[in-house]
Amino acid sequence: SNASITPADCDTIETDAGVALDLVNRHRRDGYVFGLFRVVDAYKQHIGNSSVLYLTLDVLETDCSVLSGRRWESCEYSNVFGQCKIVTYTSQWIKKTQQLYGFNCTVSPVPPDVIECEDCPVKVEVLEVTEQHKDIAAKALEKYNSESNHTSHFNVDKVEKILK
Repeated sequence: SNASITPADCDTIETDAGVALDLVNRHRRDGYVFGLFRVVDAYKQHIGNSSVLYLTLDVLETDCSVLSGRRWESCEYSNVFGQCKIVTYTSQWIKKTQQLYGFNCTVSPVPPDVIECEDCPVKVEVLEVTEQHKDIAAKALEKYNSESNHTSHFNVDKVEKILK
């Protein structure tokens, strides 16, 4: 039929997957930018003059906050692993640009003993964020506000991650 689903072209899919992941990162309001690790699955469906792309991507969290607006290529990878299922839509009429139709990403938290400091024998532990941690962050920022000569003051919006 006209709307049959076929495996996507391997030569172009890496680029398309990167663009799709940028769209997802721009859409997210908290967490860290996901970087492309590999394309697991990719299918394309042609419907009239448009096409729909179904992607399953293995991703790695980077050290850039999604609020930084940075593209994943410019960020350092962490070792938090995840997977994103993404559906994008490309109309032949609108400059052939991909548009985000929907996505679902899940990440697997890293067990405490997995993260190791590269140049030293210290184990790093990822802690659960508590109210106490939020207070510590707020106090640290308060101190920064009082000592800096910025005209704006900063507030803690969210504590994303705590390493011990």
